[in-house]
Amino acid sequence: MPGRDVHCERELASYIREGAARRPEQAYGDYFKGQNASCALGAAYDGMYRVPGDPSKTRPTKDLDRVFNCLESTIRKCPACQKTLGLAVIIVHLNDDHCWSREQIADWVAGEEKPSAC
Repeated sequence: MPGRDVHCERELASYIREGAARRPEQAYGDYFKGQNASCALGAAYDGMYRVPGDPSKTRPTKDLDRVFNCLESTIRKCPACQKTLGLAVIIVHLNDDHCWSREQIADWVAGEEKPSAC
């Protein structure tokens, strides 16, 4: 398993938190829904770029991968079901399949929260 880039993960987590604060509702199955909802990766993109208006057609993954190498280079286990996947996929999985809040995901990405049982 490749080593973790803790600095990259903490910075990513801070952008997830910033984006979640900008759009108070959580999106599932897409990066953004309307003007008020984002998933965890959409929140990271929004926190970083401050996307104006309705970003529904925005697909941020490629941009995020370029800035946050840890999204593709880090392999982690899902804290809820123990699947082993790349960090970007685990973030989507926690958001969409386990319905973790963006704040919980940010805390886990940054290594600040021990996961609770689902």
